[in-house]
Amino acid sequence: MSASIQYKFPPEAYQVLLLLSLFLYVDQAAPNTLGARIRQAVGGPSVIDKIRRIAIGIHILEAMVMLLVNIRRGASLRVTCKWVLTTLVFGGPTWGTFSQINQGVF
Repeated sequence: MSASIQYKFPPEAYQVLLLLSLFLYVDQAAPNTLGARIRQAVGGPSVIDKIRRIAIGIHILEAMVMLLVNIRRGASLRVTCKWVLTTLVFGGPTWGTFSQINQGVF
């Protein structure tokens, strides 16, 4: 029988919060500000919307894969919910932490 799955909040999550903060600043920036100039440089509001949709889609996919990994490895419901929600919000950094404390992903 495999070892039980453990949960630990990913210490690298601050990176995602920083990127989210920068994205929101650029997305919501008033005209004639640095954020508005950055928004225009990347292609305008339509490109920002595409980036948002792609990022959300990737995070949903990552969370679904994390759910399957936890089910396959026999994690408890509580631990599974923590990993899935953390992955949904923070994405990539979650996988490194999961792998470190649970002897790999698969």
